[in-house]
Amino acid sequence: MRRSRSTQSLSYPIRLPDLLQADALRLLDVSRQVINAAVVALWDRLDEFGERETKYAYKQVTAMIDSSDPHGDRQWCCEAEQAGRILRGQAERKKQFAFILPLLEAGMIQPQTEKKPAGKNRKAIKAALASLREENSDGGSAVELQSLIEQACNFYLKNGCFPATYEEMQPVPVLKVGILPYAGDDGGEHGQAYRFRIDLKGRCCYFAFRAPDQAGQWNPTWTEPVTQLSLPDPVLEHLQAGESLAPTLREKALPDGTRYAVLDFIVEVPVSPLPDPQQVRRILGWDWGVRTLVTATVVDLSGNRLSPPLFLDTGGFDGRQAHTRRHIDGLKKKVAKLEARRDQFPVGDPKREPSERKLVVLRQEIAQCWRKYEARNNDLAHLAANILILLASVWGAELIAGESLKSLKSEGRGRGVKGRWVHWRNNSQIRGALWRTLRYKCHLSGLRLVWQHPRGTTHTCPKCVTPVKGHHLSGEQSPTSSGNGSMPNVSLTTEREVKDQSMTPKEGERWFQQTGVSLRAISTW
Repeated sequence: MRRSRSTQSLSYPIRLPDLLQADALRLLDVSRQVINAAVVALWDRLDEFGERETKYAYKQVTAMIDSSDPHGDRQWCCEAEQAGRILRGQAERKKQFAFILPLLEAGMIQPQTEKKPAGKNRKAIKAALASLREENSDGGSAVELQSLIEQACNFYLKNGCFPATYEEMQPVPVLKVGILPYAGDDGGEHGQAYRFRIDLKGRCCYFAFRAPDQAGQWNPTWTEPVTQLSLPDPVLEHLQAGESLAPTLREKALPDGTRYAVLDFIVEVPVSPLPDPQQVRRILGWDWGVRTLVTATVVDLSGNRLSPPLFLDTGGFDGRQAHTRRHIDGLKKKVAKLEARRDQFPVGDPKREPSERKLVVLRQEIAQCWRKYEARNNDLAHLAANILILLASVWGAELIAGESLKSLKSEGRGRGVKGRWVHWRNNSQIRGALWRTLRYKCHLSGLRLVWQHPRGTTHTCPKCVTPVKGHHLSGEQSPTSSGNGSMPNVSLTTEREVKDQSMTPKEGERWFQQTGVSLRAISTW
């Protein structure tokens, strides 16, 4: 969420008090229906949202249609803002679909055999993406293109043919949970849909909003009494130098069906200026996979390695996450058994009550485990991003460069249970979270961030600076072995003798390729 290169928007969710939860959820339910109705009505005019006539999306929507359930002009503007954001995002995605449409071919689908069902040919998909990047460098990000190709392949597996248009493949994107941005109103002091005031001395803010009652009638006044929300220390710190933006009311839905409303407090803060590209002399390059998660090193533009290899060891973290995941699987098995036992009796039979009572407890425990699991993954992404920025500061690097593997899947070395677990966790969670976190933190810190497409890189031995393909002697310790620490940690390797900083440029470049980045690409950047 970035408005300009000189500022960065940060969001802090604050849970509303229990006294206002019912009103807030009713408001979000009504708003979600209006937003979905607007998206469905304007889906046939998706191309018109590809060109942004105005900064605010609600102005474009309100000029086309009126509210399906009128309950205030400014309230409709807030709902239209969210509908316009959805349609603008889909319009940009449709533009990317035009790039991959000529590449869709039957070779991307593996036919069904006696032993394997029909599936995707990932080698053909990777080759198509590589050719697209070579022919058109402005073809869009690799993640979006990869997602579109896989979505088109899923359409083929279901319908027997590739989609001819984006609308044929993409269902209408309606909201499943409520979200209401107040950016379409007139501000916290003069707003008609909400009121918002910050008290820095009292370290709090005051929030009020309009919502329907239980009968569906809209109250003519604001929620009473006006809600006082305590502000956390990071918000107060950023408010000293930043500016508060319109908040967003949002619904959080848990796996067990529990819902609650939060207020996203948004602060726009200034960022440190980026260094001149011509003044960049040191680069921190990092890659995935070695020592489980991240390996980093610092080089200069002449190809000299300035730091030893730095590893982020997440062995203990992986163990705790795997334990939580196994616990969730065990709880799901118990739920399945209880559901089968409950279904043996007809609805209304008192014998169903013990199973239903236990099911409520188990589902709540599953939801708590998932919340813990998600929080740990987010903490690890922030930890890894902070460590990379810290290493760049310590070694005086002005640029952080890494191999972008957001669109690739970890393959090989995953035949065992542990290997499959690590690959699944890296593919589905950590890579995307770390990429998003590192991007905005580098922007805040004034560090340049460059992503390189994976090409010609492999696992490199720290001793002989050559690709590792089984050339180590039998019984010799692998350079990727690591201990099982109880917490993630950064360590300087002492397991193998490494070369000093007087490496030749060619050897330094090979070392830097271990971190997934080509020096030639950096020197021409």
